[in-house]
Amino acid sequence: MRRKIATAAVTMAVAGAGLVAGTGSAWAGTNGQQLQLDDASGIARSVMVSGENQNGQWTDHCFNVTPGSSTPLSGWWWKGNTYISVSSGSNCNAGYFYSRSVWVNQNQSWSDYQVVSAHR
Repeated sequence: MRRKIATAAVTMAVAGAGLVAGTGSAWAGTNGQQLQLDDASGIARSVMVSGENQNGQWTDHCFNVTPGSSTPLSGWWWKGNTYISVSSGSNCNAGYFYSRSVWVNQNQSWSDYQVVSAHR
C-alpha cells in the first residue's frame, strides 16, 4: 500500500513539474517579439519586415499574408525600431502601398505576438 501511494505521489509530482515547465514556453519572452499583421486595407498579400532580430543583427524577411485578416508572422523575432512595408502582391514583388516604422517591445508578457496594422 505504501508503495502504491509513493508511486502515485511521484507520478503526480513529475506530471505537475511538466505542466509548470511547459507554461513559460508559450510566451515570446524577453529578447524580442513575433509580429502579427492586421490588414485593415483588405488588399495586403505580403509584408516586408526589416529590423533588429533577437541576436542584435539587422535583417529583413518577406511574409505572405491573407488579405483582410490578421496573420501571425511566425518564426522571426524582432525588437526595437522595426519597419514594415506592405504589398498587394505575394512575395513582396508588387511594390508597397503602405510603410511605417513600429516600436517592438523587447520584453512582453501578455502575448506571443505584437500586432501591427496596415491601412491604405
